[in-house]
Amino acid sequence: MTRLSRRQFVIGGTTGLAGILATRTAPAVGQTREISYLCWNNFAPNSDKKLAEIGQRFTKDTGIKLKIDHISHMGPQQAKYASEVQTQAGHDLVEMRMHFPWLYEPQLVDVSDVVSELEKKYGKAISSANEGAHVNGVWRAVPQYHGMFVATYREDLFKKASLKVPDTWDDLYTVGKELKKMGNPVGIPISQNYDSISTAGPVLWSFGGMEVDKDGKTVRINSKETVRAVEWYQKMFRDCMEPEVLSWSDASNNESIQQGKAGWIHNPVSAYIIAKQRKLVTADGINHHRSLGGPAGRFETDTPRHIGIWKFSKNIDASKEWIKYLLGKKETYDEYIMSGDAFNLPVYARLQDHPVLRSDPKYAALKGEGVEYHTYGWPAPPSDKVQLITNAYILPNMIAKAVTGTPTKDAITWAETEMKKIMAG
Repeated sequence: MTRLSRRQFVIGGTTGLAGILATRTAPAVGQTREISYLCWNNFAPNSDKKLAEIGQRFTKDTGIKLKIDHISHMGPQQAKYASEVQTQAGHDLVEMRMHFPWLYEPQLVDVSDVVSELEKKYGKAISSANEGAHVNGVWRAVPQYHGMFVATYREDLFKKASLKVPDTWDDLYTVGKELKKMGNPVGIPISQNYDSISTAGPVLWSFGGMEVDKDGKTVRINSKETVRAVEWYQKMFRDCMEPEVLSWSDASNNESIQQGKAGWIHNPVSAYIIAKQRKLVTADGINHHRSLGGPAGRFETDTPRHIGIWKFSKNIDASKEWIKYLLGKKETYDEYIMSGDAFNLPVYARLQDHPVLRSDPKYAALKGEGVEYHTYGWPAPPSDKVQLITNAYILPNMIAKAVTGTPTKDAITWAETEMKKIMAG
């Protein structure tokens, strides 16, 4: 038997009694593990309630304490990401949308093992989830759910005024003029928020325009197609909308149609869900129709969300356990999806015909026949640069300039310059 010196005992002994004495750290076995999860304030509030309920069950079943924090998905959440990365401290898990996993790739754990298990069970993650979370061949976040933008309108007002449900963006201008005369204008935000981009993208694509080419490098915003899209916005703003849209938040269009003001908005089904849950007088009159088309086709925004784990987390294995518990048990995942009432939809191939789509006849438009769904920045491939362009709100800022007096050419040239700065950075 080899005799250890005191130095060998202290330095070499990292397990058993030697490790405990040397590090003054109790063994992990028997310790209570605790993880923290940062989410956004979901526009389907029952989804957040269900998440908390599932979290309590997770703690009961696994012994792992789970702390769930909610924050606005706009500036506060972005600032929180940056702060936690800078200090290398904060939450273990973070909910991210669109291309944020690309922006924070070096800081996120490889979760390919978790996604592989989910895809074996449910089929491949849909394209938008893949674009957002599959970074340079590695899953940097786990696809969680997605939400699709659709046309939300006051069907009762349309019937009362014998207005035709629009099929194209130009049709919307025709009915929008009548809606404004009725005191129920079109509600499309032109401000620094995500909903503004979620409408500006489909409008731009439908007229044949793009921000960055599919090579992922060349800025293409300065084009005759963009001019047509901007001119459409100019006449819509002048004849169909109210100036208040220039200062709207993501929630403003929802509130406008729920409160009986707007006659048409471009939004996921959350506006209807809240109106229905709160038993608002407008709920019965709200419905949805298929996405609008233009000269270049019919396009729509898809908004995937994913769960990432920071590399500085000291609870990576426990964090993975939570993701598997929430998404990997079909009955739990179904329960979670159903709680969102078709606002949060499953992101795996074999779950696309989910029962939640049949829970209300007003969700028929979510089937999206003949519509191409894309994430922000299409047709450019996903990248950190695409997310930086999003974060700078260049597209809505360009439109805001153009509808408030800046010459169309100058507004587009400004956007081109700003996008080129980001692409060159």
